[in-house]
Amino acid sequence: MATVKMVETSASSSSVSGTAKPPEKAVFLKEMIMTSSLLIGIMGLIGNGIVLCLFCYMCKNSRFFLYFQNIVFANIIVLIYVLVFFQRTCLHLDVKLHPLHLIEMLQTLGYNTRFYLLRTICVERCLIIFWPVWNRRYRPRHMTFLVCAILWSLSCLTSVVDNLACSADFTTTSEQFAISCKNSSIMRIVIDLVIFLPLVIFSTLAILIRGQTQRVPLARLDMIIMANVVLCILADTPIRIAHNIVYWLRGIDECLLTTTTQLFHSINSVATLLIFVIVGCWKKTSEEPFFMFLERALEAEENMVQGREADEQPV
Repeated sequence: MATVKMVETSASSSSVSGTAKPPEKAVFLKEMIMTSSLLIGIMGLIGNGIVLCLFCYMCKNSRFFLYFQNIVFANIIVLIYVLVFFQRTCLHLDVKLHPLHLIEMLQTLGYNTRFYLLRTICVERCLIIFWPVWNRRYRPRHMTFLVCAILWSLSCLTSVVDNLACSADFTTTSEQFAISCKNSSIMRIVIDLVIFLPLVIFSTLAILIRGQTQRVPLARLDMIIMANVVLCILADTPIRIAHNIVYWLRGIDECLLTTTTQLFHSINSVATLLIFVIVGCWKKTSEEPFFMFLERALEAEENMVQGREADEQPV
């Protein structure tokens, strides 16, 4: 997501076309979206910070705890840029260009990592359910740490390539800028929509069908996974598609797309916490303390003993 470049390109094109200013309704709409993003983002930062502290406090030796801990950390990175973007667009505070590009790359890093981690959780959960023997006997030790490191590295690579490909510092003409950004969008389409999205859909459907055929209630962890997948399809995938086609189609309001993206980022981060709380507090007994909702929410199995044994293996 070339947020800075999109805003700069939109601003430069409006200045070249004359002194025409955007309609007041459009400006008001963008300001309302950014204000909503700020309020939701602040709540998300506080909530994700608390949940991250709970993750660190529990230190449970479970692969899914580590995966979701990384997702919460990625949410915090994403929300930091929401605050910076609000200061720059609504408060008109001067932010130097190079630090702004760096913060934007960090947001893309967190955004992509969150996306990749959810897919990994779905696939690994599928492996645990359908191939428990492989999971118990042949799964490498500390594989979760290795997978997290690989996903963060892949996300870092894609964010750097995306930022450099759509940077005006490396292109001399608008045609070269458009071609470079189109090539970058093709890379994102292949990684995000061709490779990762079908994986998460098929894995989630397999988990759901397995539970329906065996006629057993879904585990809390499966509820968490499915709720996050639905959230991703509704709030994350449309934004990814829009950012991938923005360089191919004309007439898209890039500033409105960018501000809407920040709103969806904030909603996504807060909704993830609400899913944890709702699922964790579901059927909670009065003796259990509230702060244990994370451990309850990530209970891997309530019905299959082999799943519980597999999930308690060292990460």
